[in-house]
Amino acid sequence: MGAMRLLGSSLLLLRLLVLGAGRLVPEDFLQKYGYLENEVLRRSNSAQFTEALREFQWVSHLPVSGVLDAATFLQMAKPRCGVADAESYGQWAKRVKTLLAGRDSKTGRKKRYLNLYQSKKWYKHHLTYRLLNWPWYLSEHQLRMAVKTAFQLWSNVSALTFQEVSEGPADIRLAFFHGDHNDGLRNAFDGPGGALAHAFFPRRGEAHFDNDEWWSLNSKGRNLFIVMAHEIGHTLGLEHSPVKNALMSPYYKKLGRDFILSFDDIVAIRDLYGAPSGGQATQLPGNQLLRFQEWSTNVHSGTETMPLGSFYCQSSFDAIAVDLNRNLYIFKGHHVWVVFPDGKASKPQLLQKRWPGLPTTIEAAAISQEDGRFYFFKVLISVDWMVESMTTVIFEPQLLSLSQNNKLITC
Repeated sequence: MGAMRLLGSSLLLLRLLVLGAGRLVPEDFLQKYGYLENEVLRRSNSAQFTEALREFQWVSHLPVSGVLDAATFLQMAKPRCGVADAESYGQWAKRVKTLLAGRDSKTGRKKRYLNLYQSKKWYKHHLTYRLLNWPWYLSEHQLRMAVKTAFQLWSNVSALTFQEVSEGPADIRLAFFHGDHNDGLRNAFDGPGGALAHAFFPRRGEAHFDNDEWWSLNSKGRNLFIVMAHEIGHTLGLEHSPVKNALMSPYYKKLGRDFILSFDDIVAIRDLYGAPSGGQATQLPGNQLLRFQEWSTNVHSGTETMPLGSFYCQSSFDAIAVDLNRNLYIFKGHHVWVVFPDGKASKPQLLQKRWPGLPTTIEAAAISQEDGRFYFFKVLISVDWMVESMTTVIFEPQLLSLSQNNKLITC
């Protein structure tokens, strides 16, 4: 039985070599991604090659055999980040060893996140970024919202803040290129599949994306938001993670139900820059990230409709608040969603239907953690047009009662 299984695996590997990924040379792959050093003589039966395979299999959550079987070859052929996996295995082996020994593992972890080539983090906590170009078929507005959301993933859980600039110098620059783009042959893009993007560690601050990929901003196709968020992690100083569900795992993952920064991602970024000043940040699971889209209301029938387009409208929520029962209220435009503790979400409700007397939109919302009351904030500006000038009157803050448990503060 074992011989038959081995034969079947060998035949599958041969088929992959002939039909699936003929351009993939395992030795070149292992060298490119940091498993084989340049000076090592690359022979498939060498001890160095076997050890390199074992490290790759460990990082990829495959059976660690040191044998180039079909599963290992297929893993190599999957789309991934073009940054090397150097130190992923070694540093995590050290960390596990220190944990088992009952000692503080902070030193071992720190080494993992500071790369051998550019071993520094940013010296400041406010960083600027600039989108230099983008694929012609993507909406500029939707793309910028996706990029903003990708940066917010990291700022939500760390002390970092980000600001987009439209011209001039920027700390982090994002650009799309074809093939060889003067980063060296090792970083040349290889067309659809393979290496999707790569980035440079601080303080070069660049992330490059393969323009031969067909990028998308939703759950279909190659999702640019996921890849963008991953490469931003590199520009902030993070190495690849061997944790399977981590955003910084080297292999491409689709935008779906489980998309959220893992514990490892959060610890990694906080090791470098600290926690956010406002305390614990609230993260939304991927299924909610997909579902909160731009809803509109038909003024004649009052029905809610959902237009086609990007899923990234949700990246500019007006307010988010959590009540005493751990229900998450998300306010955007005329609507509110409720995300329950089990991750399920309600359909969007009109603000004025849920809270009669409330304006059609609000600026902010808060829920008292003592009595559960809702507090809504709205800026009211009165503009009087005159023949020769325009006068703007801003009202003083006023507290208006909507009901016994809800308050509207206008200012």
